[in-house]
This record gives sequence, structure tokens and C-alpha cells, in this order.
Amino acid sequence: MTWKRLASLVAGASMALSTAVAVAPAAHAQTDPVNDPTEVTYVCRGNNPGNAPGSPITVTTTAPASVAPGEVFTVVLDPGEMRNNSRNHARFTYDIALPDNATLVDSRLVGRATNMGGTPSLVRVNSQTKVNQADGDALRIWGGASARWGTSSGTGNSGGLTVSSNQNFRFPTVEMTFRAPLDATAGDEIVVGLAGTGPNSSAAGAQLMYSGNTGGFFGSNFQNECAASANAAQLASVTVSEDAVVQLDSTTRIVGGDQAADSSIPVPLRAQVSAQYASAGEISQGTVTFRNADTDEVLGVANPDAGGYAEIAHEFPRVADDAPEVQVNIVAEYSGVEGNIEPSEDSIVLTLTPKPVVQWNTDFNLRATIGQLDEDSLPVTVTATFQRPGLEYPEGTLVQLYRNGVAVGDPVPVPESDTTLTWEDDVPRAERTATHRYTVELETIRVEYDQWTGSTPNPAAVIVTGTGGEDAPAPGTGSLDVGSLSGSAEGSLTDSVGYDVAPLSGVMPELTSMLSSAS
Repeated sequence: MTWKRLASLVAGASMALSTAVAVAPAAHAQTDPVNDPTEVTYVCRGNNPGNAPGSPITVTTTAPASVAPGEVFTVVLDPGEMRNNSRNHARFTYDIALPDNATLVDSRLVGRATNMGGTPSLVRVNSQTKVNQADGDALRIWGGASARWGTSSGTGNSGGLTVSSNQNFRFPTVEMTFRAPLDATAGDEIVVGLAGTGPNSSAAGAQLMYSGNTGGFFGSNFQNECAASANAAQLASVTVSEDAVVQLDSTTRIVGGDQAADSSIPVPLRAQVSAQYASAGEISQGTVTFRNADTDEVLGVANPDAGGYAEIAHEFPRVADDAPEVQVNIVAEYSGVEGNIEPSEDSIVLTLTPKPVVQWNTDFNLRATIGQLDEDSLPVTVTATFQRPGLEYPEGTLVQLYRNGVAVGDPVPVPESDTTLTWEDDVPRAERTATHRYTVELETIRVEYDQWTGSTPNPAAVIVTGTGGEDAPAPGTGSLDVGSLSGSAEGSLTDSVGYDVAPLSGVMPELTSMLSSAS
């Protein structure tokens, strides 16, 4: 007997046959982004002040004028052109102050540095000590090394981000995605500016830092700390509107899809909940209820864990050895979080067998490589590598590619002997920059009492620049609903589930090349 996915045969017209995503409430009338250039001056202190950065510097921010409570929005900050005069400098850092009444849920570099050596990336720091800190109140552009203040500190004219003498140079543009507080009051201001403005008398007073060497036979190392003018403390101000709270969409997926299980032992059931821009703690405030959709019996209830997984084990009535198999329609219902996250659900067909079922699982390791960005879309090649199980796949075994939890094209057959699968996708560009995650899943298949399953341990992520602009994509407002992420791309998302946005300190090669081509 051969058994495959039976989604088309699920009994009961009222039962959802695929992941259901709640429709988000209508967003408030969006305001046009405000593009605001500000002239910023610097006062530097240290052994050799005055060589950089030049003055004044035109810093440009782009942000929506207003957002609703709970709404996701983007602020783009272009540090502007600076000048390095008489000596080579190194270990440049540039600090941006994060608002204390909004949550940073993503950050990325969207433009290239100009006339700077080293590889720019983003890291969060403590604005007072300048030391790297996962929940720090400032966002730093750096090259992996700091001058006198910060992690990996040092002096001299090498290390980190470097600039040769007599050069105009630019730090890359930074795009930051925030979520407005749920409990915000109409009229509240969410402010983004530079970290280190006004009098420069301490580490906290430095916004821009770098080091160098005085040169010559008796040359010595030096370090400079520069404070930005007071007006740089408020480069963008976003007003909270009177509109209703914008809740985040969620998706729920029962791991393994339609499957079979031995009825003589408790059957494990596992579902993963994702909600982009929600932390693991927020998602876990909701519950997942596993239900027998045929009888409405509650099989178990669990809170999602740090990975968004909720799992139960339920003991079904045993199927007698000489009795036919029993099919049960199972639904997993995520409750959502009132005033914050919308509910969602998924369903499968569970086949209960009278004998043990041997599981043959496959892990698909993904790599997403981007092509040339054009006006309408970004081509992406997704490659999955895997090891074949001890018992070969039966004929007809299929693998499905998903983007943001939605199937891309038709499932493809497992190759007869190869261990690689490749898909070509074309991702449409939206008005604002968006992150997309790819996963694959083997469509569970069973022959007698052997069952083959498979999924993706770590999704692959790509970021597609919005159509609002290339060097500095125009931000939009509203919430996106995409899948989950783990692995190398989650470094910039502390305590987050449902994201696979590029970090930006430790970005994977595909994302690096994509960001370059998209800027």
C-alpha cells in the first residue's frame, strides 16, 4: 500500500486545508515619507583633532511623518560625505541613537561605502561605554574594530574601516525598521538621531571615532573622538497617530504535514508559529490548541517555545492489529495575542496505524543566490543539498519549495541519485524593502510501515530592495508577514522568531552581494 499527502481528500468542508493567515486590520492612511537633510558640525578631541571629518556634513534621513501604534515603519539615514585631510586614518565608527519608545526589529546597510577600506557592518552598542551589546541603545557602523572606546579597541592607522589621506569618503546608508509601541499615545514622538551630540567630554560624547599615526620616524599613534552638533540628536521625528493598533499577522504550520503514526503509543504533534517583528516572548504569550476536527476534541494545548514550536503528545484509541487504518483530521489553532498578534491555524490528515511506523527523515540545507535586480523583480536561485536516507525514497517522492510559507510552483521529484535540488524564483519588488525566506519540505510519503519526511533546519534569506529608491529606499508603513529564520542571519534579531533578516554584522555572502547590487 502506498500512502501520500491527502490534502485534497480531507473530510469536512469547514476544515481549513492550508495555513490560514488572519487578514490584518486596515492600516491608517499612510503619510508621505519626509526626506530631511540636516547640516551637522563636529567638534573633535584627542591627540590629533581636525584631520577628519570636515564640516559641515549633510546628513539625510527619510521617515514617515506618522504611524499607528504597533505599526512597523522604516527610517533611512544617509551619513553624508566627509573629508579626511592630512593623514591615513583607521578604526572608524559611526553611532546612531535608537529611540527608547520603539523597538528596532531590523537594520541593514543599503548602500556602499565610498573610499573606505574594510568591510562595513552594523552592531548594537551601549551608547555610554561604546562596547558591543545585543540590546544596546545605539547602532554602530564599524569594520570589526573600534578606536579608543568600544569592542576590539586600539589605535594606529590600520584595522577596521580605513580612509587614506586627502580623500572625500562616505559611510554606507543605514535602513532601520522599527515597530511603534502598542501602548503609544497619540502625539508621541519617536525620534532617531546620532548618539553623541553636544559637549564632548566623555566616551558618551563621541559620535564619530577613529585613530591614526602622526607619521615620521618618531611617529606615534593617536585617537580622535568627535561629537556632533546638538541638532543631530533629532534627525527624524515620527508622530504616533490616533489610529487603532496595527496587529502583526502570524502563520502556523504543522511540522511534517500529512503523516502516519503508530496508534499504540502517544503520537507527538508539533506546530511552528511565526510572526515577523514579534519576539519569541511575545509569540509565546499565545497558545496552540491541537484539535480533532472530526469530533472537536481538544488533544492538547501548548505555548510556543523560543523557536516558535508548540508540541504535545496525544494517545489516540489503539487501532486493532486486524483493523483498517484510521484517518483523523487534525487542526492546530494559534490563539494570537490580543492587541498584538493575529491568530492563525493549519490542518493535516493523521493516519493511525496498527503497527509501528519507521521514520526516514531528510534535512535540506538551503542556499539562496540572487541575480541582477531590475525595476520589477529580483531573480533568485535556491539550491538544496541533502543526504539520502538509509532506505531509498520510494517512487513519486516530491519536494516543495516555499517562500514566506507559501508554495512556489509545483513540487518537484527527488532526483534518482543526485543530492542537490535547484529552483529558480522571481521575487516581485514592493514599494518598501522586504525580506523573504525560503524553506523546502518533502511531501511526506509512506510505503507500508516506512515513512519518509523532510524539512529545512535553517531557512535561506534574501532582501529585496523596495521601489522607492535605490541608494536610500523610500520607507513605507505597515506590517509584513513572512516566515521564520534561524542560523547565520538571525544575529541582528535578539529574542526574535519569525525573522530571517540579514544581520548586518556577519552577513552571509549571498546577502552581501545582493545588498551591493541593490544599492
